[in-house]
Amino acid sequence: MGSIWASLILVEIAIYVWATVVFGPRFSNLTNRGIITNGPYRWTKHPAYTFKIAAYAMINLPFVHPDTWLDAMRSMIMFTVLALIYYMRAKAEEAYLMKDPVYRDYAEWIDRNGAWARLKRLVWAGRGNVSGER
Repeated sequence: MGSIWASLILVEIAIYVWATVVFGPRFSNLTNRGIITNGPYRWTKHPAYTFKIAAYAMINLPFVHPDTWLDAMRSMIMFTVLALIYYMRAKAEEAYLMKDPVYRDYAEWIDRNGAWARLKRLVWAGRGNVSGER
């Protein structure tokens, strides 16, 4: 089981690195230097953030062996704060980029065809509702 867990962490880190490399010199905070739609960005709008946080979670949270419940709570709070920072950063970037019609088209396409949309359709299809609506 440990080798499967470690392999999943390596896959997450590889996707995070891939997402960062695909960005190349365009990587910047809150500047629009072109919309990336290839590589892992064809599956989700924020693959670098998503897979970085997932890797952090898999690396740190399951193996926390605190001396006290206070240490465990502190670790959980710190991880939650980190995840919230990345979430807020992603939302701020989206709000800024929504001014660009190319990004709006990309965001709409991802909402319909990205990994989360496909997963949602798969789950709802298993419940007899192909559209994903309740």
